Amino acid sequence: PAPVREFLEFVISKYETVDEAWTAMESENETGKIPVKLFEEGFRKLKCRKFEGPSESTMIADIFRYLDPSGGGDISKREWAGLDRLLKDIKLSILEFVQFCDRSWPSKDQDRMTAAFRKLDADGKGTITKKEWVEVLHGAGFFGPAVPIFCFIDKDDRGAVGAAAFDALAKYRGMSESQL
Repeated sequence: PAPVREFLEFVISKYETVDEAWTAMESENETGKIPVKLFEEGFRKLKCRKFEGPSESTMIADIFRYLDPSGGGDISKREWAGLDRLLKDIKLSILEFVQFCDRSWPSKDQDRMTAAFRKLDADGKGTITKKEWVEVLHGAGFFGPAVPIFCFIDKDDRGAVGAAAFDALAKYRGMSESQL
């Protein structure tokens, strides 16, 4: 579901692993489970603003229900680990995108991600919005999932990225699927 994907995109922009996010959410609870109230509090503690607005509570509840498939009223660490499978899919998309950039815009520069960013920054303003990102990636011939990659590099969740944020993708250069 879209809210779960968006929450995961937020999590990976702030934490290296879903386990780190679990620890941040569950920090004051020693039961090894996160009940709905703690999930709501933890969600705000993580400063996730993706769902701000009148439907925020509904979105948070939808995410909680997805992560609590047993309907027991709390999320176990095992249930939370389901996010890890989704995270691996996103990281694979990022890896494929970095490989696409290297093939599409080879550069002798060590700073190849900046060179790729310049090619993608069609209007030359130094930032790319989410809408521009999707359009320019498809126009360049990348047909993988563009939005999760954008959300990964949009660390401040403002809806625009610059070359410095784009450089976060460089760590995927030279990786293989097994290293994700």
